Amino acid sequence: MIELDSLTKVFDTPKGAMVAADHISMGVPAGEICILLGPSGCGKTTTLKMVNRIVRPTSGRVFIDGVDTTGMNTQDLRRNIGYVIQQIGLFPNMTIEENITIVPRLLVGTRPGSGSAPGN
Repeated sequence: MIELDSLTKVFDTPKGAMVAADHISMGVPAGEICILLGPSGCGKTTTLKMVNRIVRPTSGRVFIDGVDTTGMNTQDLRRNIGYVIQQIGLFPNMTIEENITIVPRLLVGTRPGSGSAPGN
């Protein structure tokens, strides 16, 4: 399960503080799919980046399976979280499934298109 507890990110800009994510609290049970939907600039990408610590939250916490990720090794944390960036981060010669499963496949040494993703 992934839990967000009052997750907040404030960026300092030349025009002053900009709140990108404001006290987001939610839970995603293990095995469930969650979609963050909203207009451009509402904090969706920032929130996802805080889950795997590409961006550090200003305040709040992220828990994975009940463990606060604040003290976790960043590499270990990221190896266990799927994150596919848009546009330039996608392989145009691969299907959606192959793009999404590339990191898990690299971790277990299988090739894209060679069967189901690890854990399926």
